[in-house]
Amino acid sequence: MRRRTREDQSFNKQRRNPYNDYRSRTDDHNRVIPTASIWFPVLTSKLGIKSKRQQELFLVACIAIVLFLWYMTPLSDYCASLILWTVPVESDVALGRESLLSLERKYPQVPDRWGVKSIGSELVKSGRISAEDGRDENHLFDNIHLYHWDFGVVHAPQVVNAFALPGGVVRVTDTLLRVLDLTDGELAALIGHEMGHVLHRHSQKRVVKNRLLTTIWEAFTFDDEDNTNEKSFGQAVGEGLWKSASFLGDMAFSRADEYQADEVAWDILASTYSNYHGQRYIRHYHPRNVRRLLEKLWDFQGGFGSTTWESTHPGTKDRIKALEEKWDKLNFFDKRKFTL
Repeated sequence: MRRRTREDQSFNKQRRNPYNDYRSRTDDHNRVIPTASIWFPVLTSKLGIKSKRQQELFLVACIAIVLFLWYMTPLSDYCASLILWTVPVESDVALGRESLLSLERKYPQVPDRWGVKSIGSELVKSGRISAEDGRDENHLFDNIHLYHWDFGVVHAPQVVNAFALPGGVVRVTDTLLRVLDLTDGELAALIGHEMGHVLHRHSQKRVVKNRLLTTIWEAFTFDDEDNTNEKSFGQAVGEGLWKSASFLGDMAFSRADEYQADEVAWDILASTYSNYHGQRYIRHYHPRNVRRLLEKLWDFQGGFGSTTWESTHPGTKDRIKALEEKWDKLNFFDKRKFTL
């Protein structure tokens, strides 16, 4: 019989000890195991949930609650708004210019025969005066001077729509202007509405909501290739949004976004009635033009909401009702401030 050497004894000892194999497999597995697999069993144990079946049901319930809160409550809007609060307006301007290149490749700019640029400039001036004189109670127009406002008309056959890009770019299709035959007041309402999308950063908010975790992770791990200076979290988020620049012009808005944009249009048109400041006189645009604009769009749609406008600006009929209720709530003296 061969006498066992020390090496053989050591080898057999390791073979008979299954813990070594288990620990090796566990260590390898832990390198890729999700973090939730570590804390979730601990959490359920603390809550008195011990069986595998109960843990699975609890997990499904947690996921359902998170999805409900995210999609059925303003939680996603609050999270996106909080992130965008860190992004400087300069990032919006750069993003809008990049998006404009893509938009005008699809819809080239044409001469403005309808006064889009002049009316837009008037509204911007009125908003700035409101902010300077302290008449903007909601402080919505406090940053209006930081945006690089650029209004124009694009050629888009059979497209009845308008576009708002980050940083202050507003474009209206020539088809919309031809077929709707808008008055100056209704055109001001249209431009004011698109300005509302810009000021509330609706395009950026929608992108952040769609890729929230990715946006946060990329911002924290952002690597500035030019190494010129260290970027803040907000600047990193702004540069991350460039990945979506090519399709921001075609992005649809939610009903909540539309109500907000209608409010901005109403407020900025109302601000034109308090603008007698020497050489800064601006034409009056009655805020009820916002409702008239939507009524004209609704009539053009035949009451079915089937145009390009309705696909990116949903809820026209409900918005008309909300604006009428807003007017009805004004008292006699508030209504008297506006003259047709």
